[in-house]
Amino acid sequence: MSIPVEAVLERLVREHEEYRRLYEKHRSFEERLQKLNTRLFLNDEEKVEAVTLKKHKLALKDRMAEIAREFAEQEAGRAGH
Repeated sequence: MSIPVEAVLERLVREHEEYRRLYEKHRSFEERLQKLNTRLFLNDEEKVEAVTLKKHKLALKDRMAEIAREFAEQEAGRAGH
């Protein structure tokens, strides 16, 4: 029996320090991107910032997914024993 993904992610936010830090950083980047996206025009500096934020968000998401996979594997190993 596998744990629902949402439950795993909620637990990681509560219990895993690195995951929580990455999650908060990802959320702050998303908030900044949303603010930039409300503007009709971006200057060159803002365009670079938006692209940079998107790249950083993706890297954070990749690491968060890696942590979640490792956690799920550990939990499955514990359930199997």
